[in-house]
Amino acid sequence: MIDVFRQVPLARKFHVPVYAIGLAFSIVYVLAYMAAWFNSLDQWFLPAGLRVAGLLLLPYRMWPYLFLGDVSALLLLRVPRAPYDGELWSYLSPFFLTTAVSIGPLIVRRVLNDSETFVKWLPAVALLLASWGVLCNVAVNALLGGPNVIPSVEHASRLVVGFYLGTFIVLLPALLWRIRGKYASILEKKALLRDVLIAVSWVVLVCYLAGYVRDTDMGTRMGAYLLIFLPGVFMTTRHGWPGAALGVAITNLALGVALPDPQMEGGHEPIIFVVQQVMAVVMATAYLVLGFSLSETKLKEHRSRNAAADAKSLARTSFASTERLLRENLLYMAQVQLMLEGERKDLVEWLKQHGKFEAAMSLNSDGLQHRQLFDEQAMALYPIRIEEAGLFRAVHDKAFCDFWAGDAVVNFGCRGPVRELSMDIQLTAFRCICHSIALLSDYSPDEYSINMRAWCGHQTKGILLRISAIPTSSLEVSQAGQTAEMLLEARLKAHSASMRRNGPRLTILLTEMAN
Repeated sequence: MIDVFRQVPLARKFHVPVYAIGLAFSIVYVLAYMAAWFNSLDQWFLPAGLRVAGLLLLPYRMWPYLFLGDVSALLLLRVPRAPYDGELWSYLSPFFLTTAVSIGPLIVRRVLNDSETFVKWLPAVALLLASWGVLCNVAVNALLGGPNVIPSVEHASRLVVGFYLGTFIVLLPALLWRIRGKYASILEKKALLRDVLIAVSWVVLVCYLAGYVRDTDMGTRMGAYLLIFLPGVFMTTRHGWPGAALGVAITNLALGVALPDPQMEGGHEPIIFVVQQVMAVVMATAYLVLGFSLSETKLKEHRSRNAAADAKSLARTSFASTERLLRENLLYMAQVQLMLEGERKDLVEWLKQHGKFEAAMSLNSDGLQHRQLFDEQAMALYPIRIEEAGLFRAVHDKAFCDFWAGDAVVNFGCRGPVRELSMDIQLTAFRCICHSIALLSDYSPDEYSINMRAWCGHQTKGILLRISAIPTSSLEVSQAGQTAEMLLEARLKAHSASMRRNGPRLTILLTEMAN
């Protein structure tokens, strides 16, 4: 579990000796263990959760200091009981217990060696480690003659549930913090904070209601406590596994607070124990498992959206690069054309000076034809006039109509502030018109209609294109038409545009952000 158990090297970062950090950790662990023990019961045992969370999440180099803290805390609790429970158990059981319990987390870390698998199997892992912890306690007590050598089935079940819930209340927040980066892309922090406050308010209200009906019948009290599960369901459906983890921790903590007289050893609250058993099942089946499935689905959707967005961005970049390359080629061709025009004029002057007027006139006529042909080819290569006069003027150009429509008549309808649109969307609209005319040319039309309406809103702006043709024959699909359709679809997908086709009529909507 490389990404789950990664630990920041504090000793290197702050130039503090490793043993000093370890000893400080041991002291903090002892204090936390004692505080957890004095606020626990058999059915809600926080020290077990503290021990398991440390063994699962801390790097192996911190285990000796964790063992030192755990053994020290147990000695502080058990040595004063030596006259009653036996010196052998009081002095040796901490060493045996901590060592035996650590075998379970060690196996888990070896088997579940990545964070996704660990989170997926977390309920089962917590149940197995809780059962293993109870078994280790019973075995150590039997070996060293401690108290409750062979507990009853009811007592053993309370211990397993207590270890299980104690593991969750400590492990879930720590694990959620450790793997927070995995779900950062699908979490809304403000919404999560708001929903946590709502969940906390709800469990406080339920606990108050349960205390108000404490003297009523068992069914009423249990119904009141069962209302405490609603925040977990709410958090799970809203935020997936992170929401489930927080919902379980909040609900579990609320049930622990509702337990009466936690300082009394062996204390037991039957009503809350039933609710805790229900919660253990709900956590394993509904909260965490469902939350994990929801989070994984959201992550896959997020990755798919990112991949689609990246593909569209790459396609747009490719189209933009192609347009820039075509523009450079056009400028180069224009320079060559100017050089040829200059040489032709010099040659015409020379012919006139030598009385070759017919040859000069013929050369002028050829030059005019070449210039018209160049204008048509230049318009097909790159519509440079868009930069000067905008899209409307570019498509009204005679060279555009002659090249794309041929002998067919082209009718235009143009409205709106097209110059307010970016050059990218104007170029895209121009290419879409060209591809549409090439596609509709399979109908052999004698007339085209091109209607354009540009608009600018507060958040978005764009242009609506309607290209239609009046066919003179039935549709005959050509290679040029198929190529034009493929290019048109690719350009529309790259710009997240929409198109509707109805026979020889195409409607295209191109939009962009107003900013």
